[in-house]
Amino acid sequence: MKKFAALAIVCVLVSAAAAHVPEGVQYTAFQWPAGKEPILDGNLGEWGIVPADYELTFAMHKEFNGESPQQFGDLNFKVIVGWAPGNNRLYFMMERFDDYYDRDGKGGTAGGDDSWEMHLDGDHAGDIMVFSATEVEDDEERTLNRGRYAQGYHTRFPPLGDTGGESWSWFWHSQAQWHDERPYSDFGFRLDGQIGGGEATAYIEVMRAAFDDLIFSDPEGSVIHQFEEGQVTGLGWAVFDSDVPGDDGGVGQDAEHSGQWSFSGAPDVWRTTASASDFLCAPADPRVDFATAVEADSWGRIKSAFVE
Repeated sequence: MKKFAALAIVCVLVSAAAAHVPEGVQYTAFQWPAGKEPILDGNLGEWGIVPADYELTFAMHKEFNGESPQQFGDLNFKVIVGWAPGNNRLYFMMERFDDYYDRDGKGGTAGGDDSWEMHLDGDHAGDIMVFSATEVEDDEERTLNRGRYAQGYHTRFPPLGDTGGESWSWFWHSQAQWHDERPYSDFGFRLDGQIGGGEATAYIEVMRAAFDDLIFSDPEGSVIHQFEEGQVTGLGWAVFDSDVPGDDGGVGQDAEHSGQWSFSGAPDVWRTTASASDFLCAPADPRVDFATAVEADSWGRIKSAFVE
């Protein structure tokens, strides 16, 4: 199969899957001015200046079976999305309370462990991320096009090594070996509590580039998406809660406590960014005075308390 044929399949599949989810709803990515981007150290202090209406709570998510969360003693979290015109990157934060924080690099679904799978569709095209052999028959073309026009990553913290279930960012769609390093991505992480030892709160920061054309074997030849103020981009994620230690086979064995939570609510968000959500790259928020915030709060060192 020639490259143009694979691309034609991409176009057909994308056109068949229309709007982002939920249709007609637009969320907002906070703008970090040049030179004021978050410090990726797991201290969420600088995020304290972001107005509360940017926060996306656990209650806004749905389990893959369509159910909304009913209990918040096992898991609770909030997310904020930001974008930075100074370095053309997306920024994410999560503050996550978990009654059992699982990170041992063992298991199946989501690589085992507690995971935050993130989906980026920079140009808002609703691209397919994962192709089957019936959609793209040629093995080489299928490998080339997985994760090419939209990307999906499992993030797990802390990193235990460099590959597979050990890495902090598992790009399971692609064979790219450079996606989890600067200048393309980075993270900050801090944990209050113990891994596998009862209640814990994780403080997570992630920086990402989005790619309009990611060639897994050629970072220099890949095309990074250019974000602009007022642009709408497609973002999605699923949050996995694994409460079974050891080689657990992934999420779901302990149905009472484990779960798989999608922000858009779509069960196929792992496969296609047509099921991602619309995010506006916001202008600078006039409610935020960065100069005052930095001087008064010692930039990057504000202590916030989300989980009571």
